[in-house]
Amino acid sequence: MSALLTVASAGSAIAIFVVMIVGVVDIVLGETIGFYLPFKVDMSGTLTAAAVFLTWPLVQWQRGHISVDLFNPFMPDWLLRLRWWVAQAAGLVFVALLTYGVWVLALDSMSIWERSAATLGYPIWPAKLACAIGASLTCLIVLIQLILHALGHDGVEGDGP
Repeated sequence: MSALLTVASAGSAIAIFVVMIVGVVDIVLGETIGFYLPFKVDMSGTLTAAAVFLTWPLVQWQRGHISVDLFNPFMPDWLLRLRWWVAQAAGLVFVALLTYGVWVLALDSMSIWERSAATLGYPIWPAKLACAIGASLTCLIVLIQLILHALGHDGVEGDGP
């Protein structure tokens, strides 16, 4: 799993790097010769979405999502356990539905070799495929974490009873 997370994170980093390079080139060209890149908005949006979805599995694996625990000290143990299971089950349903939807979009895009409507006309189906892969990895990780927690082998302190 570690290798998959590393590859996904590297893909995210590359996407963000390309967004930054396009942004810098656009600003420099615009300020020096008055020419702005016509594809910068489309490309930035496409690659940013891919970057977010490719980073999501690592955040889930590290349990790095924001957690509000304001009322935890006042809740009995049984309610903390119930809350954890309900939250994880709802998370799994949400991630599974999102993964399904992203795969439908990615497969449709791949079937027509979808390209950007911008003047450059770069392919956008790879970014949609990256989103689907990232969502799938996240769904798998949520499922693994649920199973490990049920077996008492999740190894995470302070993340539920």
